[in-house]
Amino acid sequence: MVPDFFTATVVALAVGVGFAFTYFGYSFVTQLTSLVGGLGGALFGSFAARTLAPAFGIGSPNLLLVSLVGALLGGLIGSRVAHSAQRFAIVGGSALAAASAAYASFGSGGVETIALPMLDGAADPLVGSLLVGGVTGILVWRFYLPFLTVVTSLLGATILQQLARQWGNVLPVFQADDILGRS
Repeated sequence: MVPDFFTATVVALAVGVGFAFTYFGYSFVTQLTSLVGGLGGALFGSFAARTLAPAFGIGSPNLLLVSLVGALLGGLIGSRVAHSAQRFAIVGGSALAAASAAYASFGSGGVETIALPMLDGAADPLVGSLLVGGVTGILVWRFYLPFLTVVTSLLGATILQQLARQWGNVLPVFQADDILGRS
């Protein structure tokens, strides 16, 4: 079965994104973060400009120009803010994810206290999960670049794996018989 042009294009783009995440790691993520921040800022800037324009007496013919200026300014500001806040967002997200996973594992068995041998005592599962989140946040802050590179590489590998599973029955390139030379 030969796929149509659209299907082949979508698969090629997905493979490209997967390889980019896998092999370019950190540099690709910082550019992607700036791009997403710029797009979000452009949407917000355009919306804010169109919403506030009637309050300043700007009518319908000039509304498109005002929206374009708002999108350009919002895009520039959003790109800078996203690039600047990237480290804080990643560290905070990692700490929150680790604390949530720890609380789910500590609190799921009805555990009332967690033994902490290094502190010669016990703690509530909430305190234990906050400690796990804090330690994770400190480690991610300290080893930020290696952490981000590993995470983006794993994300790219996951994209490629899911793509191979999804399109394995449709595209002949992902079928095991073709790869092994058996027909």
